[in-house]
Amino acid sequence: MLSQSKIKITDRSLILQPLKVFARFKRQSARNEQVPLSSATQKIVNQLSVLSASRKQPKLLRLCNEDLIKHRTIMNAWKLFKQKQQQKQTEQLRLQYESIYNAMEDLKMTSPELFKAAGGGKVELEPNSAKNSKKFTTFPLEMRVPTDYPPNKPWIYAYTPPKN
Repeated sequence: MLSQSKIKITDRSLILQPLKVFARFKRQSARNEQVPLSSATQKIVNQLSVLSASRKQPKLLRLCNEDLIKHRTIMNAWKLFKQKQQQKQTEQLRLQYESIYNAMEDLKMTSPELFKAAGGGKVELEPNSAKNSKKFTTFPLEMRVPTDYPPNKPWIYAYTPPKN
């Protein structure tokens, strides 16, 4: 714990000063000695430990030169792989956007009514509406999007949107 020692200073005088030295020991587990925490207290402790975990940093690797070169090579290859993956994804999204844009342009030429219903053109807003809602139809948010997994609630085939 704390210990005191004498320091000798050679300035024509001998000064005795207590020196505090802190010694660290392994943290003792207090599981047997403490009463268990309540569930609310344990929840707070868990939340705080998660918040403080972001401040923790990994230990620096102490590697020899050969291993350091290998490590850097692997890390650079991984960065290059992730960069190429990101570029492919960006290109795919750009092509999807162009395809959507071209489809909307074709729809505009072939059927202006469907183009307006799909959200193209000017969006007209009611000036006196409390919600200032849009005048075109979209996929209703209340409906469940089809997925590969069975639903918790059965699909309502005869769905009608709520009337305001």
